[in-house]
Amino acid sequence: MNAVELGWAITSYVSIITVMLITGICFSCFVRPYLRRKRAAAYAGGVYFVVMLALYLIPPRLDNFTAYAIGILAAFLVMYAMDRRNVEQKIFLAVTFFSLRWLSIAMAGKIDSALFSVLIMRQGMAERPWLQYAVYVCMRILNVGISVLFIAVSIYFLNKAFAYKKANMTKRELLMLLMPSLSAMSGYAVLQFYQEIYEQDTGKSLASIHGIYGGLGFLHYLISVISILVMVLVFQNLKARQEENAGQKLMQSQISDMKKHIAEVEKLYQDIRLLRHDMGNHIQTIEHLLGCGDKREAVAYTARLRREWQDRTPEIKSGNPVTDVILLEKKKEAEERGIRFVSDFHYPEGANISAFDISVILNNALDNSLECANGDSPYISISSYRKNNIFMIMVENSFEGTVELDMDTQLPISTKKGIGHGLGIANIRRVAQMYLGDIAFEQEKGRIVLTAMLQVEE
Repeated sequence: MNAVELGWAITSYVSIITVMLITGICFSCFVRPYLRRKRAAAYAGGVYFVVMLALYLIPPRLDNFTAYAIGILAAFLVMYAMDRRNVEQKIFLAVTFFSLRWLSIAMAGKIDSALFSVLIMRQGMAERPWLQYAVYVCMRILNVGISVLFIAVSIYFLNKAFAYKKANMTKRELLMLLMPSLSAMSGYAVLQFYQEIYEQDTGKSLASIHGIYGGLGFLHYLISVISILVMVLVFQNLKARQEENAGQKLMQSQISDMKKHIAEVEKLYQDIRLLRHDMGNHIQTIEHLLGCGDKREAVAYTARLRREWQDRTPEIKSGNPVTDVILLEKKKEAEERGIRFVSDFHYPEGANISAFDISVILNNALDNSLECANGDSPYISISSYRKNNIFMIMVENSFEGTVELDMDTQLPISTKKGIGHGLGIANIRRVAQMYLGDIAFEQEKGRIVLTAMLQVEE
């Protein structure tokens, strides 16, 4: 092997290994937003590169499809080992990247083949081997750049389109999202099959005889990439519509709850009005008993009157009848579940704030606490305080375990599959932001605390 041939071989090896390395980095960047820990993405990309490098350098050599399938499978197993939640989404990421990488390399290959026939194989280049080699080096650099550009652009737009990165994916959604990738890979296999059969039968390249074949192949790969992105966009729009419908149903449910609370408040006030209406008669009866010297009967009558008053007046007095009823209802539900309920919530007097908005916060926060309060002595505690125009609501409950948090928002991620889960926290944040505030979540050993901060005006 002379120096020129050695240079060709080294350049080919270096360009292939470079594409593998950058592809591994692209895979890491692609899956990072979906994983709980960034290290998992880095390890997955690193393992992908190492496996592909080993399969390329160490015999026996496998066909490209099998080799890259093994590489992406190894990366998937690393992701699964380090983060076992949402397996369907990880399958989607692995298969989609496999398809995008394949299509991107194929498009770059079509451009490379066209340039190769024009620049390398043109007449007179064979007599000038060093010039031919220099052009080949430039083409390898260009091929690496185009390959990486296609991959990077594809995963950039896919990640941008995929808005619900933290949402659990169902098997039905996985099947729908994989169809464009599976269709693209089968189309690629058919095109390659016809090309190989033609070359075996004629001994000539199909693209060299029918130049349009290369262009049609490039167009098919490009349309396949676009179809993958379009399917993701359609899926995300469908997901957003489902979330919106679920949010509307939740809001309608909360409006229905509010109407029920208002009806209970009206009944409570009616009972109190009746009691106040009869209070004069009760006083006269007690005075008569005392005047007759029947002290024992007067004491008994007073005790019955006190019990009736306690039964008809709220046990919790927060400063607003609507929040009184909500807190009483949640307290009763907690006690039925064996959960201790402590309330130190006080409605902000004189503040320009809607009781309905406060009820959204209380209902959602306390419902979440009722669901997750656990431990040997489960409890729920709600409190509030106001300083100037800042109004804080804190809901604390016992919790043995660890709540998974979103890396960006630092808020809990719902572990339940399907649409409609996780909307409670979103509704609390929406209300807080309406009042130029926000929410925060803390978890310590044995307890979790949700805090809502609102800015109120007199």
